[in-house]
Amino acid sequence: MVRGNIRARRARARISQKKKRQWTAREKLMIIAYHKQGHSKRETANKFEIEPKQLRDWLKNKEKLMKVAPYIQKLAPGSRPKYPELETELLDWFKESRSQLKVVTRYMIQAKARSFANRAVYQDMYTNINAAKFSQKWVDGFMTRHNLVNRRKTTVAQRLPDDYVELQNSFLSYILYQRKENQYPLSLIGNMDETPLSFNLPNSTTIEQRGTKTVSILSTGHERSNFTVVLGCLADGTKLPPVIIFKLVNVPREEFPDGVIIRANAKGWMNEDEMSWWVENVWTQRASRASNPKSLLVLDAFTAHRTDTVKRRFYRKNTDIAIIPGGLTSRLQPLDVSLNKSFKAKVFMI
Repeated sequence: MVRGNIRARRARARISQKKKRQWTAREKLMIIAYHKQGHSKRETANKFEIEPKQLRDWLKNKEKLMKVAPYIQKLAPGSRPKYPELETELLDWFKESRSQLKVVTRYMIQAKARSFANRAVYQDMYTNINAAKFSQKWVDGFMTRHNLVNRRKTTVAQRLPDDYVELQNSFLSYILYQRKENQYPLSLIGNMDETPLSFNLPNSTTIEQRGTKTVSILSTGHERSNFTVVLGCLADGTKLPPVIIFKLVNVPREEFPDGVIIRANAKGWMNEDEMSWWVENVWTQRASRASNPKSLLVLDAFTAHRTDTVKRRFYRKNTDIAIIPGGLTSRLQPLDVSLNKSFKAKVFMI
């Protein structure tokens, strides 16, 4: 009897642990795809440590999952507002502020809600509004109900081409064909991308509608000094040495962290010469052997990646290159999808 109770408690604990995991729309679709490959619901649930009921719900909402942003975790809009009229005015204030490119923070929403609550019209409308604390938890609910998230300022968002589905499927088919044809090990499949950073790091976050591609914030308009960070990784999780390109004539005589390579040119950006140098000094060093094993490198359609000189250099290094179709880096560039955002977030926190 005691053993039975222990097993029951352990089972309930496992179920409780499973329910705590929040899956994004992209992850749910990947699990659904695994199930569609011929695996049963029970087998799929056990592999990903979820409940079969969760999988059934995801299958039922597959169409909705395919339409929302990949990072969405909940399809439900949240609980109903306790003070709907106040929230309507608060949302109008938020939209007006953002239309003027002003920064809106969680604390500003909280303070504005408390300010509205002191108005006579809401005092008469809601008899218990004086007891409302408008806590950070309330702000969470407000943002969930109105599909708001905390966002960092972006450049103008890339617009997907009209035939992006066909281009995307064609590119993925090419990658799968190359992998099957050449049998590259994961340690010889790579991705490289450049990301700009600024020496001036002002506050660049604001509350914004979820899924908004372009996030603009009013600034002074002064030019900022930028530099470029070149990141690379392999499919087995190995990180290639990062390269920093400064807008200088010569590399500064300073002490830099170990493992970081410093370059300099007149533009502070990747060009054909820098790309050729990267192939020889970073990409070639990925293999422990002296020879150049057959490899695959995924690059975006940036001009410096596609020059004849660079292509010939990759050919001599026995490297096949896969160029992501223009306009699809936000969907197909591994570094852009999974790493650059967190990398910049870490930098801005320093």
